[in-house]
Amino acid sequence: MHLAPLLVFAALVSPVSARDATAPPGPVIDMHVHAYALDVPPGAPACPGDQPVPVPTVDPREELDFSQLGRCERPLLAARDDEDLRDATLAELRRHDVRLAMTEGSPERVAEWKAKAPDLILPGVGFAKPKGDLSVEQMRELHAAGRLAVFGEVYIQYRGHAPDDPRYAPYFALAEELDIPVGIHLGEGPPATARFPGYDDYRVALGSPLLLEPVLRRHPKLRVYVMHYGSPLVDEMIAMMFAYPNLYVDVACNNWAFPRPQFHAALKRMVDAGFGKRILFGSDQMYWPGAIGAAIGAIQDAPFLSAEQKRDILYNNAARFLRLTPAQIAEHHAPR
Repeated sequence: MHLAPLLVFAALVSPVSARDATAPPGPVIDMHVHAYALDVPPGAPACPGDQPVPVPTVDPREELDFSQLGRCERPLLAARDDEDLRDATLAELRRHDVRLAMTEGSPERVAEWKAKAPDLILPGVGFAKPKGDLSVEQMRELHAAGRLAVFGEVYIQYRGHAPDDPRYAPYFALAEELDIPVGIHLGEGPPATARFPGYDDYRVALGSPLLLEPVLRRHPKLRVYVMHYGSPLVDEMIAMMFAYPNLYVDVACNNWAFPRPQFHAALKRMVDAGFGKRILFGSDQMYWPGAIGAAIGAIQDAPFLSAEQKRDILYNNAARFLRLTPAQIAEHHAPR
């Protein structure tokens, strides 16, 4: 998810302490964390989905009022500054027993975070970003230097392009060649995306999981996970996972920022369809460190998941997807 402007207008809302989620019984792998600069107001609130989530409604002749988005009883609060965002995020990851976190941002910022937590940060590098990309050769060099383990987040939808747009073909080819997993955004943007300045290229239709099919046909050995599971197009996502066994999904952001009944219905739909072994946990932590606990809580609280299914989503599936060794898995399960 790319929610940089989401709560710029909510800075005047009085902050309230957010609800804490209980740490899960066992290690967690978070496949979706961002090492961003803080570009929302310090302390800006966001409403987690276990409370009523405000959805913008407007007469088309009127301007949107975004001030309602952070109005809930127990909002999550944004960090104070860049340093607090980094340190608080790392602290929350450790507090909730996250042993590995795929962390995306500029290579310099990710390296800074990794220097603070070398055992925790799995470095990601995105492409199709609004402000330009690294070249394929730069990506190759970062991978050779151990500074690129995942291509993600891939922001193609925000550029108004389909996944099989020829300009991105060299990146997918490199990922297949080097066996680098790819995490691609397909799904919602921030609420009222069509009204946000700078989001003119975003198109809902380009979030269809079906649009990924040409890429998977062209690169059959590619490991891909669809961030946000192509929400809300769950049936299309199920159809794609049925046909392509190398295709996984993550549940990031939807698990904490969307209405809990909506998220649980989508999660249950995918589990009931038989894909409980291909669902990856992610928090999509951007500016609100408390989102990590809230996201884990949404899995822990799901009444339709067995203890084994929760463990699969929170750790086991990602360990298999990332091809962790038995020694790495054993280390993650050892007490800290």
